[in-house]
Amino acid sequence: MCTTAAHAPGIAPGLALAHDGGEASGEKRIITSCTRDCPNSCGLVATVRDGRLVRLAGDPDHPLTRGKACVKAQRYVKRVYSPERITHPLLRDHRTQPWRRATWDEALDRIAARMTAIRDESGTEAILYYQGYGERTALKLLNRYFFNLFGGVTTLRGSLCGGAGQGSQNLDFGERVSHDPLDHYNCNSLILWGRNPASTQISLVPILREIRKRGATVVLVDPARNRSAPLADRHIAPRAGTDAFLAMAVTKLILHAGGEDREFMQHHAEGAAEYLRILDRYTVDDLCARCGVPVADAEFLADMVLRQRPTSILLGWGMHRHEAAHLSIRAVDALGAISGNIGVPGGGVSQGFEEYGPYDQQYWGDGLNPPRRTLLLPEIGREILDARDPEIRMIMVTAGNPACMAADAGAVTRAFRKAEFVVYSGHFMDDTADLAHVFLPATTFLEEDDAMASYGHNYVGPVNKAIEPVGECRSEFMMFHDLAARFPFAERFRRGVDEWLCDLCTPMWAQGCTLERLRAGAYRLDAPMAPYADKTFPTPSGKFRFMTDFDPAGLGAVEPDYPYRLLTIAPHGYICSERTMAEHDALTEVVLATKEAARLGLSDGAVVRVESRVGAVKAVLRTADGQRADILVAERGGWNKAGHGLNLLTRALASLVGRGTPYYETCVRVTPWPDDGVTGLRVLVVRHSDDAPCGNFCKELARCGAALTTLRPGQGDVLPAAGDALPSLDAALAGYDALVVLGGPQHCWDDEGSPHFPHLMDLLRVFDAAGKPVAGICLGAQLLARAHGGRPWTMDAPEFGFVAFMPTDAGLSDPVLGPALSGALPLPRLMSFHEDTFDLPQGATLLVRGDRCRNQCFRVGNASYGFQFHLEVDSAIVQDWVDIFRKGRMSEYATYREKFDDVYFDDLARDMPLLVEASEVFCRKVAAAWLALARRENGLASPAQIQYG
Repeated sequence: MCTTAAHAPGIAPGLALAHDGGEASGEKRIITSCTRDCPNSCGLVATVRDGRLVRLAGDPDHPLTRGKACVKAQRYVKRVYSPERITHPLLRDHRTQPWRRATWDEALDRIAARMTAIRDESGTEAILYYQGYGERTALKLLNRYFFNLFGGVTTLRGSLCGGAGQGSQNLDFGERVSHDPLDHYNCNSLILWGRNPASTQISLVPILREIRKRGATVVLVDPARNRSAPLADRHIAPRAGTDAFLAMAVTKLILHAGGEDREFMQHHAEGAAEYLRILDRYTVDDLCARCGVPVADAEFLADMVLRQRPTSILLGWGMHRHEAAHLSIRAVDALGAISGNIGVPGGGVSQGFEEYGPYDQQYWGDGLNPPRRTLLLPEIGREILDARDPEIRMIMVTAGNPACMAADAGAVTRAFRKAEFVVYSGHFMDDTADLAHVFLPATTFLEEDDAMASYGHNYVGPVNKAIEPVGECRSEFMMFHDLAARFPFAERFRRGVDEWLCDLCTPMWAQGCTLERLRAGAYRLDAPMAPYADKTFPTPSGKFRFMTDFDPAGLGAVEPDYPYRLLTIAPHGYICSERTMAEHDALTEVVLATKEAARLGLSDGAVVRVESRVGAVKAVLRTADGQRADILVAERGGWNKAGHGLNLLTRALASLVGRGTPYYETCVRVTPWPDDGVTGLRVLVVRHSDDAPCGNFCKELARCGAALTTLRPGQGDVLPAAGDALPSLDAALAGYDALVVLGGPQHCWDDEGSPHFPHLMDLLRVFDAAGKPVAGICLGAQLLARAHGGRPWTMDAPEFGFVAFMPTDAGLSDPVLGPALSGALPLPRLMSFHEDTFDLPQGATLLVRGDRCRNQCFRVGNASYGFQFHLEVDSAIVQDWVDIFRKGRMSEYATYREKFDDVYFDDLARDMPLLVEASEVFCRKVAAAWLALARRENGLASPAQIQYG
């Protein structure tokens, strides 16, 4: 029976369950659950003060996670209120057009009209619904139910993640069932086989520490040394994709020692004799050589399993990322079976849990229509491009970023561009959003009610609304709820959240739970702590099935021209592509073994080209002592448009079992970035204040391959005596190819307050005289103008915010700004934050003008550019400046606070994501064009030829 808590009118269920418990007035604590793509599905406590989320921490009463929460959860408060978050619907008719704000009715009307027209013209299968992995809650079943009520559209088959693992274990066990994580306390040894709980399942960390404290041995098996290595007693690093050979070597050693579980093999398994014959084909030495580990490593594992039973084996998601992943997973399952660890408390081979298992899956709605077309997710780009009868005309994406996260991202991008209409539901203007025509702003889990099961444990957690939706954001459920009102099936879909949860969670209610009980805290499903305890398996024979066919051809193979397996591992600080543009470094980092890098003549910090048969990216090389020489390691999830798109390299193919995505089948080579005349250019950056960071301009220079040296002639705001010394004129010209001078709160004429200004202006002049490019931003532009004879002066009021400017005729043909060259124009609105301006120096050319402050961008001398506007800003910089103004943090501008009211700042916050996005695109083009002025083939003058003034 489904029962619900009584709620006061207008009060969200989560708030009804909140308690004050001595907290400050206006503060509430709401129990909820993390819904993101992570096996931990942590129980959380959201602290809300005066309606605003202020803290997110682990729930100490959750039976498994017990108050632990990862760094990603702690950072989520910042994500909820990120200045880059889209909080109102957006529309555009064509991808080349700018976005415009729309109402929800306007956006949903357009979607409904296009769906109807495409259905009538081409059939429902011309529409693809792409349901991602970003959130996997109970109500998400209804998304596909909506499309099935519509008539059934093209959907997906296969997975980006765990399909190979689940499919492989189903072959052995009949149905994959893992040990409850709390059962690992019963083990005497534990193997993290490709698993990294320190970064991807934080609740396992206390378990690992506790069992080691009482004498258990923990071993990490992973080609790369991950963050969980310090939690283990030994790290074994097999060749990527060859784990089968290691598992088989350990199994042979156990058999040689007579330590096998003969009773299990004879009475509770089938295929044992065939598997033993497979093992007989190899020696231990041969198997260890094939997986690239010393025999001593296999002997250590075998001895541990024999002496410290039971042994828990935890399979990680990296194990799935190979085409023949089933061979390794089934070999590890066989190791568990032969060593007597199946059906034993503290034992088992645990891979994952079925997160949709607790729900009534009839509400997918797949039985409402004849079978409809599905596309293979691991090859989704090519599948869309090749789709015929009908072609894919419309794509709708929820909870995913396929243009970034799917394999062969280049093909995915081409496929999405081919579709005539793309709808995207998300939080940020990421790679997939850039390909859309409609952007629907989604709530986070803290702004909605739902239920959350896990693929990492046996608990279902409540999703209780902690705060009201930010801006105009809506949950996916409410998006489809309101979209359904535009179709004849509205009455079948448009029900309340509680009504739907009562039906969706029927299997849980049959176990004794109620909706009221669930909303109070995590509920454990009726699942065994140690599965298969009776040694009966859901296979036709009722027995465990050993692998009886083993063809190792291709396991761990690399191509001579592409000698490194690319391992794109889970980042520690983010979940997949869940980040913002401001949170990306200039270039992605790739890690190669130190000795291998030296053999290639590459040093730590070098700009390199990483190339596969699919594509190439620019990256910064990092070296690691002790890493395997045949792998290249990088964090996955970076955006393509931020220069971090590693899935531009990955091959699109499906695993042989389970239709998973074998990302780790991608082989690459690493070479120095080709000499393009720009990579390696040395840029001196002068930064004047903590409040004037280097921002996107310097980040884009680094993405072009420049080597930046940043000096701080002032420390803090204005303390020049404590800062870095600027180089002499000779040293600067000899050591650098270009000069960037950033902004700051100082007045450009205040030589007494900033005694480095005269020397800095000398640097500005001599760099220009040498034909070496100069860029001055805000204060830097004022100093540049002054250095060339321009008069600085103070305006009657500051210019603050994103302002519309106009290019001059000279700007239209300028090599840095002009559309025919850099493509930077037309000008977006650009950020300004200054009260000083200047008269143009004699001989300078105005490139961009403004209404209140005329001189916004100018060119002077040989290669010097002054930008009064802040083309370098990202969302974090702008948000910091808004806080400076609103809170009076910068004394120089405190007197102007009353000129900017709360309405002004609210409007700025609403529009900031798109304003910053357009500014970043402009900055990217200008920075690249400006740096190109310093190309080595320009034949720059030597310092000896320069006359100092």
